[in-house]
Amino acid sequence: MAGAQPGVHALQLKPVTVPEILKKGNKFMKWDDDSTAVTPVTLRVDPQGYFLYWTDQNKVRLSHKL
Repeated sequence: MAGAQPGVHALQLKPVTVPEILKKGNKFMKWDDDSTAVTPVTLRVDPQGYFLYWTDQNKVRLSHKL
């Protein structure tokens, strides 16, 4: 932009806000791209929004870091 000064503009990100319903856990359907099988899971997200935790119908708990 004409007249813009370098280094003056800074991107300020707001902290992630995880809805309470995701912190407590909610029902979702999980599937893999290479499979047609669908698994009902309970999905939870940690309060900072870094990790996803899900429990499938066999009560196997898995996690994934974002």
